[in-house]
Amino acid sequence: MKTACRSKFIFILRVFTICLTGVALWIGEAYAVDDYDNRHLVISPYWQSDSTSYSFIAVTHPSLSEMASQIGLELNAIQSDLSAFDTALSLTVSAGKTERVFIVRTGHSIINSTIIPSGHFIVGTTNYEYGNIIIRNIASHPFVLAGGVVGSPADGRGYRDITMLSFFGGIVFDGTTTGFAMEFIGDTHDSTTTYNASCAGCYSQSASSGVN
Repeated sequence: MKTACRSKFIFILRVFTICLTGVALWIGEAYAVDDYDNRHLVISPYWQSDSTSYSFIAVTHPSLSEMASQIGLELNAIQSDLSAFDTALSLTVSAGKTERVFIVRTGHSIINSTIIPSGHFIVGTTNYEYGNIIIRNIASHPFVLAGGVVGSPADGRGYRDITMLSFFGGIVFDGTTTGFAMEFIGDTHDSTTTYNASCAGCYSQSASSGVN
């Protein structure tokens, strides 16, 4: 009798454990970032490249509080026909560093990996092409604190959220080295500060993320 009860209890425990694991996995997937959720995207409405011009983007990690020491991103240069100018570029930006990205025609005599070995390149046709930029998180849960040890200063613990990075860019014309600036929507310059209005006497604040 005792053996039968024990076997039944073990069976019920196994079923419960399997169900609990399934629920945990479902919750993890449910709260992962949606690639099309604008709260976790940075976009630029215009870039161009042709035989006389290219686009330049600088990505800076301002090393502010609550930022992870390294933040990964995926940058896509989408053409006007909605196809990719080249394969999406993935890179990691470390605290206090600036990474440079060039969207350029193939065979450029100066803007290439030999002349600028520290740069990142999206290289496509020599024909005139233009479109928009979409930048996504590499981290699947950028709103979850990662790394380091809680309570330790400068330990790298923080959010791996690209909307906390700073983006700057421009369209450059080769012949005159002049051009015009690119606009970035959703990065740290575009963020707003929110307050906890439901808490009387509270002055805590936090930066919202994404396209505001």
